[in-house]
Amino acid sequence: MKFRPLNRHLLVRLIENEEPEQSTTILVPDDYVKVKTPYEVYEILNVAMDCEKIRPSNIGQQVVVNNSMVEEIKVHGETYYLLLENYIYGIFIDVEDKQWQN
Repeated sequence: MKFRPLNRHLLVRLIENEEPEQSTTILVPDDYVKVKTPYEVYEILNVAMDCEKIRPSNIGQQVVVNNSMVEEIKVHGETYYLLLENYIYGIFIDVEDKQWQN
């Protein structure tokens, strides 16, 4: 089965940040939690048909999103990440794309 978002939602996937491994060892307390940035880059996987600003032609593009706005949904043994389209702060575009030039 394929999941299709509705009601102006986008199906997204987190782009893993490939940080180089550091060879330095630092001892930290057992309860230490690494602080994550509140913003991450996600790839658009699917778009609800009623979205106003993001279109199916944007599938595959990367967007900047506040992590707290991404909804994790687990159903039928699958995990989906949904985001309302107005929670996108920006989209990475090809500078040659005439549609986005202003």
